[in-house]
Amino acid sequence: MTAVASQVADILASTARFDPAGDFELFLKSVPAGWVVYLLADEQDHPVQLLCVKNLRQSLRRRLSGQETLGPSKKVNYRDLVRHIHWRRVDSAFEADWIYYEIARRIFPDTYRGMVGFRPAWFVHVNPAADFPRYTKTIDLAGKTGLLLGPVEDKHAAARLIELLEDAFDLCRYYNILMQAPHGKACAYKEMGKCPAPCDGSISMERYHAMIARSAAAAVDATEIIRAAQARMAAAARELRFETAGKIKAFIDKLSELGKGPFRYLRELHDFQWLSLQRGPRDKTAKVFVICQGRVEELLGIFGEVSHAGEILRVLLAATTDVANQPLDQTDVERIGIVASHLFSAKQTHGAFLPLAAVDTRSFAKAFADLQKQKIADPEADGEGIIKELQAL
Repeated sequence: MTAVASQVADILASTARFDPAGDFELFLKSVPAGWVVYLLADEQDHPVQLLCVKNLRQSLRRRLSGQETLGPSKKVNYRDLVRHIHWRRVDSAFEADWIYYEIARRIFPDTYRGMVGFRPAWFVHVNPAADFPRYTKTIDLAGKTGLLLGPVEDKHAAARLIELLEDAFDLCRYYNILMQAPHGKACAYKEMGKCPAPCDGSISMERYHAMIARSAAAAVDATEIIRAAQARMAAAARELRFETAGKIKAFIDKLSELGKGPFRYLRELHDFQWLSLQRGPRDKTAKVFVICQGRVEELLGIFGEVSHAGEILRVLLAATTDVANQPLDQTDVERIGIVASHLFSAKQTHGAFLPLAAVDTRSFAKAFADLQKQKIADPEADGEGIIKELQAL
């Protein structure tokens, strides 16, 4: 196989040969006027440029007409250099980003990280069993022990989550003092009744570990903790202990922020498993992607109404058995970042993402119906609609 084909043939299945001496208009008719990720290559099939555009035909018209040059300083004419075009049709922003990333890391393994521009996924990390546990925000998801909770919308949301949990559960704010336990000197938070002071031995580290574990469980799902707190608040109010009721209400108010806004997709990393329905090539069609931690796979396409959702789900769940809970590598972490960015993108265009553990026939059918109401990104009639561009160095 040739240089490019051997690396991306499983992704860019469609190809065309460009002959500058041939009929240019006939050549253009041989490629689609649609949304693609595509790669320009030279005579030896070495990569020249990777692009994502809304209209391949218009993009090639611009680049191969003889008027466009490669880069502001190289002044190399595309028409003189390019001989092979490899492409893949895509139908959604999620599919386009995923495919673009997969090709970029293969074709440009040494440089792609600084060039593709995808945001990392932000999580918070804590190990309740550590000698001196604490929450930290992180984008490093590979090889950590303990719990990784996320994704959250950005690094500011990660910092806010840590602050919220520290305030709600009266956790230690000064890690340098905590590490001196049980011989540390308590800070002002103890005097304010906002920390039980494991640092000076007021409570045992074993008990503090339990507090950390409880706070982490609440970050994932605070429903039961809030329900119990509401019962305590009502009891305190009936007994006219209004100050106590007020403190419990403040606790409930803090926990009520969880599961919403920048925290709405938060879960433990091993539960970062999704079913995504994205636009298909035509109305009333969809593509189904299964996401298990850092693995993304296009499972199948749906055409017309969803009449066999149960069968589809059985195929889907069988396909995820082998990849769940495998160790993450850096590529997996980067894919999680791509998925997370789409989870937090605009609802009217991001497709549908369903937690894999909660998918059933009804939610699947509803997601398909909702998808049909979202905006369709039509190809541009008069331009290439360039979205991403990565040039060989």
